[in-house]
Amino acid sequence: MRVPDPDPIIEGILALWSSEGAPLPSEPRLAEMLGASRNSVREALIRLEERGYVHRTQGARTTSNRRLAGVGRRIDQQFDHSLSIRSAGYEASLDLVSSELLDLAPGAHRFDDLPDGTRVLRTVKMWRADGAPYALAEDLVPVARDAELDPHRPVFDLAEAANGVRVAWETVWMEAVGLDAERAALLSSAPGTPVIEMTYCGYGADDAIGYWSREVQLPAPTGLRNALIRRVRS
Repeated sequence: MRVPDPDPIIEGILALWSSEGAPLPSEPRLAEMLGASRNSVREALIRLEERGYVHRTQGARTTSNRRLAGVGRRIDQQFDHSLSIRSAGYEASLDLVSSELLDLAPGAHRFDDLPDGTRVLRTVKMWRADGAPYALAEDLVPVARDAELDPHRPVFDLAEAANGVRVAWETVWMEAVGLDAERAALLSSAPGTPVIEMTYCGYGADDAIGYWSREVQLPAPTGLRNALIRRVRS
């Protein structure tokens, strides 16, 4: 259930990718198979190596990262919880806890850097895996134009509809916290339960803010643990 890559060359190589660790065809052979130039194939392989799919060694074949398929949810990639939950083999469900249009007021509860008075769509959503609470997110999407906004839609889609920002990057801050009483009640957990809290800022190529989001996750079932693939250079 991987989201297709917009680059057809990368998508073509991924169609050949194997978690068994078997080497990929050589660059000339890949270029022939994909109808692409060798330089384009080399650039695609560099990008796939950065994402952790392959390991390239000069003078040797490009091999696949055989552990990648089982690492869980990758926090270095944009994702939708429902897709991640289904990809891990669980039944996914989404509860829209609340949705409202409001003007941001100053206060200690704020987790964003939007100007006071900014008009936003604020949503609170909870995802379940096989019926059990998994993650709870509060999203703030600046509303800059009239649009029909379905609060059930992913925050990436809402940002583009509400303020025209096609998000290019997310900055993510992570912190270990204890659940406050309000979020604990929604997640059917005890106040003070230790969780990972992640705060996201999604912004476009021109630095315009598409959304802010604050999310907590309960201890994840197998296949949904947060994971990061890092390249090691020796």
